[in-house]
Amino acid sequence: EAAPRAEALGLHEESAPGLHEQPAPGLHGETTTAPQAESASHTEYEGVSIYALDSAFTDQDERAVRLKDLAGKVVVAAMTYTSCQAVCPRIVSDMQAIEHQLPDHARNGVQFVLFSLDPARDTPEARRRFSKEHQLSEHWQFLAGSDDDVRDLAAVLGMKYQREDNGDIAHSALIVVLDRTGVVRHRQAGLSDDNTAILAAIAAAR
Repeated sequence: EAAPRAEALGLHEESAPGLHEQPAPGLHGETTTAPQAESASHTEYEGVSIYALDSAFTDQDERAVRLKDLAGKVVVAAMTYTSCQAVCPRIVSDMQAIEHQLPDHARNGVQFVLFSLDPARDTPEARRRFSKEHQLSEHWQFLAGSDDDVRDLAAVLGMKYQREDNGDIAHSALIVVLDRTGVVRHRQAGLSDDNTAILAAIAAAR
């Protein structure tokens, strides 16, 4: 039996991120001013595993991936897109700093995952090029799915985003820690040079 999609979790189209005319609070578009880290508010889907979503993604090497395939490892995740010139590169840089600060014995138990907010333009080739340019290690995946799957996932993660008229995507600067069962255990909203809290969350989620 297939796992429930977002509708079964109580997600509805009118409340999904990215469907409003005005950007929701906390969104950051193509701006050169990096937002500072702040406490992330809880969502109405607190405690829901992302692995309950039967969403189909592909990685940068065109391999099919289901969210539940990530189960068993702690996941550090963010939603970005390859043509983003401001916030996304900093999010990736922050995640790499987190990776490098993990103890050697813990690194193999942590998966770093980027989910594309722009699946139409983030082709496997574009994601492979992005991964190479940013020197992402073997502990990283860059996944893309359908627009519906992206909206469903964003709602459960607590991610807000909005496509703008010029093609850019205003979005939360959010890094999320998922435990081995796919439940959000920590959200870092905004950009930060202090990874103490998120490293502690990763340790606790193991």
